[in-house]
Amino acid sequence: MAKGRVTVCVSPSAPEDPESLRRAIGGAMAPYDYDRADIPHPDWVGEWDYWAVSGAGCEFAVLPGHEDDPRLVRHDEWNEPPEELPRSRCHGGPRGLLDLDTDRAAVGREAARRGDDWQRFEARHTGPQSALRAISRDPELEERFTRDPYNSFGRDREAYIAERVADVLPTTALLTLDGRWVEYGGPGYRQWFTAYLLDLPADTMVVRVLYRS
Repeated sequence: MAKGRVTVCVSPSAPEDPESLRRAIGGAMAPYDYDRADIPHPDWVGEWDYWAVSGAGCEFAVLPGHEDDPRLVRHDEWNEPPEELPRSRCHGGPRGLLDLDTDRAAVGREAARRGDDWQRFEARHTGPQSALRAISRDPELEERFTRDPYNSFGRDREAYIAERVADVLPTTALLTLDGRWVEYGGPGYRQWFTAYLLDLPADTMVVRVLYRS
C-alpha cells in the first residue's frame, strides 16, 4: 500500500473542540473512502483506506505573532511518538494564520543563487559538453548542479526560479472546500494549488493529511 499526502480544506472549526476538526476532515474525506458502504459496485475506486492528520516533512509556517493561537494544528496522528514542532511550524490551521509566503521566498532566493552559480560555472567551461564532463568527474559538482544541469536549470533563470517556488506548498492532492479531490498530474497544478490556498477565506481550516492507498 502506498502513502500519499492531501491538503484538506474545511469550514472553520471551534478551537475549544479539537474533535470537531477531525469530524470535519472525516466528513470531507468520506466520499473518497475505498470501502464506502453506499457504493457496492465492484468498479468503484476510491483514494484511501486510512488517513491521519500529519504534516511531517511539509508543515506550514505560522504567521509571526500568532504562534500561540489555539486553532493551529500541531498534533500528528500518524507518527508515534509525534515529533515536537517548533512554534513557527504547524500541520495546519486557519488559512489566515498560515504564512504562505516566507518559505516560498526562501526557496526563491536559494534557487536564484544556485541558478547564478550554474550560469557562472557554465560560462567558465566552453566547448561541447565541457561543463558536463567536469561535473561527471567531480561528485561535489554533481551534487551541486545535478547530473543533468541543462534539464534542471534550463535556459531561463526566471523560469527555473518559478519552478522551484511552485514546488513549496502543493501536496500530491488537494481536497477543496467544495469537496473536489484534485490530484497532481497536469500542467499548472502546482500554480493552481498555490493560488487556491491564497484565495481561500482567512478562517478556512487548511490541514495536511497523510493517507494510505
